[in-house]
Amino acid sequence: MNPTCLTIAGADPTCGAGIQADVRTFDKCGVHPFSAITAITFQTATNFFGFISLSNVLKKQIDSIVNHYPVKVIKVGMIPDLEALKIISDTIDSNEMIVVLDPVSISSAGKRLSSEGMEDHIKTELFPRVQIITPNVNEASYYSGIDLTNLRINDIEKARSAGKIILKQMFKTSNKDLSTKAVILKGIASDNDNILDLACFGKFEQENIKFEFKLYQKRKFHLKQNVHGTGCVFSSAIAAYLAKENDIESSIDLAEKFFDYKFQNHVIFSNGGRSIDLTFSEEELNVINQIKEIYNYITSSKKFSVLIPEVRMNISGSLSHATNKNQIAGFDGRITIINGFPHACGDIKFGASEHTARLLLEAKKFDPSINFVMNLKYDSEWINKIRKNSNLEMIELKREQQPQDIKNMEKSTMQWLIQESVSKKGKVPDIIWDSGSKGKEPMIRLFAKDSKKMIKKLDEIIKAIQL
Repeated sequence: MNPTCLTIAGADPTCGAGIQADVRTFDKCGVHPFSAITAITFQTATNFFGFISLSNVLKKQIDSIVNHYPVKVIKVGMIPDLEALKIISDTIDSNEMIVVLDPVSISSAGKRLSSEGMEDHIKTELFPRVQIITPNVNEASYYSGIDLTNLRINDIEKARSAGKIILKQMFKTSNKDLSTKAVILKGIASDNDNILDLACFGKFEQENIKFEFKLYQKRKFHLKQNVHGTGCVFSSAIAAYLAKENDIESSIDLAEKFFDYKFQNHVIFSNGGRSIDLTFSEEELNVINQIKEIYNYITSSKKFSVLIPEVRMNISGSLSHATNKNQIAGFDGRITIINGFPHACGDIKFGASEHTARLLLEAKKFDPSINFVMNLKYDSEWINKIRKNSNLEMIELKREQQPQDIKNMEKSTMQWLIQESVSKKGKVPDIIWDSGSKGKEPMIRLFAKDSKKMIKKLDEIIKAIQL
């Protein structure tokens, strides 16, 4: 089953925040969403009119998911009352789960999302049960007791102190948790051009909590109104990347990149309100459609099944100026063989690919026009036939020649393959292949600028190896 994530939050009719934004974010990050609704809210992007708690049916919603599906990560948002808090706490205690908490209690319109005094109950009951908390400036000020408003980028010592205080609230004094926990203080400091997030990490070492900090600096947007649902999107992205088995720091890194990219485009409503635009852009749709074109071509005939390797195939496509894997689309689950035909095991999603994404990102450093890559089955006879019967440029790389420091560095082999190819060929060739090594399947990697050229190259390969 593909990675899954459960959001427990309130429903927002604008779909810019709450459980709808969580679900859309999970999907964008390549994770299947599950959801349990804590409350129905009545709001726009600029006004909040009230809510109705669904605590009386919350447990049934959660149990229908956690009792039947392998949920390991949950994101918690709006908690309307003590009954909902108890249900969520009991769920965490009964299941081994990683929990991301967005401690929202006030809407972006300035109205309460929970009963009075819930903040203190959440701090007492929920903070020790979660691994990551994502408060904004006002929430962090409340939970730490330190006024964090109007901090400047060159003076964030108060923010570090606040992070330590909140982290201490997350560790049970009677049962010391040896795992790493984190607080991300969002938008904690700024100047005219930039804004900072501060990630604070804590872990017990020799009866004391060891603290570490990491800063994320982003471009500041000068907007007249708040952007609706930003906290929901950010915390959900962290949960999604945790569900994809990244560690806490890597998940925060990826979520920061995802959020920074998505925040640059807004849905602007007729009343002047804004929310993050989680719909596909024209360029994203173009990439997806080109991947579909390649996929439809190879699924039209059983003959293309011979090209699928043991680790299965993926088709990855890139945005023209991609700098991270969230801007690379691929099949979530790869392509296998069913009834003799190539068949995708999941949908096309940005951020879904790993190896092929790293290949593309490195290839684009040398040739920005390369936007697509596929991994194909290796056969030594095919190599000779392709070389003899096609016009495709090819290069062999031997994994045993890979420097030891590259072998020891996680996720660096794909970059080395591209760099070595360019060093030997002067450019990224059509095909980079290797005959494998211990624990590594031999592989052919096929590059192209667009779907039409990829299809043409696939056709050349099929004709060459069947001669």
